[in-house]
Amino acid sequence: MAQILSVEGRPQVLANPGRLTRMIAPAIDLPDYRQLAPEVAARFERIRKRPVILKVHELEKTFGEGPERHVVFDHVSLDIHRREFLTVIGPSGCGKSTLVRIVAGLEEATSGEVFLDEHAVSAPGPDRGMVFQGYTLFPWLTVKRNVMFGLEMRGKSTASAQSEARSWIDMVGLAKFENSYPHELSGGMKQRVAIARALANEPRILLMDEPFGALDSLTRCKMQSYLLQIWKKVDVTILFITHDLDEAIYLSDRILVLGTNPGGVREVIENPVPRPRSPDQAISPEYLALKTRLDELIHGTAEETEEEKLPMARMTLAGDDVE
Repeated sequence: MAQILSVEGRPQVLANPGRLTRMIAPAIDLPDYRQLAPEVAARFERIRKRPVILKVHELEKTFGEGPERHVVFDHVSLDIHRREFLTVIGPSGCGKSTLVRIVAGLEEATSGEVFLDEHAVSAPGPDRGMVFQGYTLFPWLTVKRNVMFGLEMRGKSTASAQSEARSWIDMVGLAKFENSYPHELSGGMKQRVAIARALANEPRILLMDEPFGALDSLTRCKMQSYLLQIWKKVDVTILFITHDLDEAIYLSDRILVLGTNPGGVREVIENPVPRPRSPDQAISPEYLALKTRLDELIHGTAEETEEEKLPMARMTLAGDDVE
């Protein structure tokens, strides 16, 4: 979500909202981010009573051998409950995308296990839907045929696949575009089709690897709202990868924070911001307290972080400086 600050009565979009959070947090008496309001605590109690859909146990992923061996992450364990929305965040290189690809069955773990409904994951399957950051629609197929594709691959008749595809296309608000081709759609519309195609197979869990990362800020905010609306109507659990702290807070029930060198679970946080979510909550004490904690986990405290100075030689002969 874009951060807005009013300056002399005019709204301003902030280029670095994380830095603003670190600047204003010390001046505000923020609550403990682990402190949950009674209604939020009650909701988490209900979530914990649901069946565990996805279980990740002691997962490790490494590349290379001997002195060239690189540990992406190790000892990653988590349980995700039915219809829970869990977001994974962390610095670049911490293994967020690698983790979701292992859960999808697209990559193998070095060690550890992944279970979906108590069945070991060893390959891709229709019980897991996947939405990538890049646009992965078949360009030669219409919106309807793209959504029908997986249904027909599973053996459904053309008539049945067409009927089901139309239901999913209608759910994501694209009924008027069912006969359009991907090149005729905006980026946000393409991702809505990708979500419909993934959900058409009725997966147990929807895996989303930075699906809105290539979208502009306004479209991204709209897609976040669309996703929450869709999630409310569908019996699906969501594992969502992002690098955006505001997106993680706005969407998720819990947030898993990965570290680097080597990667691993730094903390799993229950989101204290009540549902239903709205942009107005971005200035609430709970929101700011959680964002401050996430910023500390990923970027360090203000005392620990300084702007990195690049070892660059001067490449200009101009007689003046730009700053």
